[in-house]
Amino acid sequence: MQAKIDQNIISIKNRINAACEAIKKNPDEVTLIAVSKKKDIEMIKAAIKNGVCNFGENYAQELQEKASLINQKNIIWHFIGPIQSNKVKIIARSANWVHALNREKIIRKLDLECAQIQKNINACIQINISSEDSKSGCNPDSLMDVAKLIKSMKNINLKGIMALPKLTNDIAEQKKVMELISDLSKKLQNHYPDAKCISLGTTLDFEDAILNGSTMVRIGESIFGKRL
Repeated sequence: MQAKIDQNIISIKNRINAACEAIKKNPDEVTLIAVSKKKDIEMIKAAIKNGVCNFGENYAQELQEKASLINQKNIIWHFIGPIQSNKVKIIARSANWVHALNREKIIRKLDLECAQIQKNINACIQINISSEDSKSGCNPDSLMDVAKLIKSMKNINLKGIMALPKLTNDIAEQKKVMELISDLSKKLQNHYPDAKCISLGTTLDFEDAILNGSTMVRIGESIFGKRL
């Protein structure tokens, strides 16, 4: 297992470096988030041995368990799934980042939970860029309203945007969507210069995402293998 994960991470890092080189971007500006949902602790430890320190989880209980078992200060936990109201307390205590903020109720509750433990949490606004009913996220037209609300919170640091574009083999359509995400990020930064992060790109499209400005790629299958 260790050898396979070693090999996979080396391959992913090489591909990230190549994508960055193509646009004269420093690879250090792209954060590799290893999506570890449904993966056991030993697999996560194998990734840590390869210098991976950012891990993404989709389920609050699983995040809580793993964060308590791997209690290392250099490990950063990202909650990348939709946030349910009854899970906010767990997420506030276990995550360093949330990538799917978009609803006022959740934003206010997260801020309150963080305040109670005197903690600040980093956040990205999820945009439903392809207007898919099956995905969470705010409408692109609502981005600035959501950003304004988050900036009014004392315990949430607005860091940027997150998107899950609809997968397509249409290169022109993919480019159009990713350019729209880039434009929305620039619009956000015009008002909030610190909100520079673009959480975009998974196993199937992370290189294209980097070419279009992504600063965080969320990769699971290419590191840990397919989910059983």
